[in-house]
Amino acid sequence: MTFGAALAAPAAADPGGPGTALAPDHFGVLAGSADAGVQLEIFCDPQCSECAKFEADSGDALGRHLAAGDVAVTYRWMTFLDARRDNDTSARVGNALMAAADPATDAATYQRFVSALYRKGGTPGVEDIAATARESGLPDHVVQRIADGQPAVDPTSMNAFNRVQLLAANPESPGTPTVFDVATRTVVDTDEAGWLDRLVQER
Repeated sequence: MTFGAALAAPAAADPGGPGTALAPDHFGVLAGSADAGVQLEIFCDPQCSECAKFEADSGDALGRHLAAGDVAVTYRWMTFLDARRDNDTSARVGNALMAAADPATDAATYQRFVSALYRKGGTPGVEDIAATARESGLPDHVVQRIADGQPAVDPTSMNAFNRVQLLAANPESPGTPTVFDVATRTVVDTDEAGWLDRLVQER
């Protein structure tokens, strides 16, 4: 696309797996190891329907490779759809996704959280997002941080910074989702089945 309630028991996290951290510029979330063979940047808006389709198609593969340590993803969250839809959903969800970056949050669990938020969709409140975080297996202190609505980033600054990065990565079609291969400096064609497995095999 161009420009609470009783909770289920959380899924088991892998405390020994690759973790998550804010990107050095503080406007992205690095999920996985900085020395993984495949390094991707993924540009998404939480309200983007094409991003939801991408996560439905590729989220499991991303989670599997993040857990294995052979892929790392820097998610660059954007909020441009808030203005188009006259709401603040992308900012609210984006803040929670940034708040989830934590040494105790392993990369595969972060990916599970991302996929679950897209699967549920809608315009979730902070309590709903925190419930999804708990169901996805995020650590208790991270879930509480999300539930409290603690500011993790200035959404306007994040969107502006990541838009510049997106324009540099994909100048001909700067839309979401864009998946950028850091090693080859090219946009990845994610419409091809098995695209991620092939990238891992090539490295």
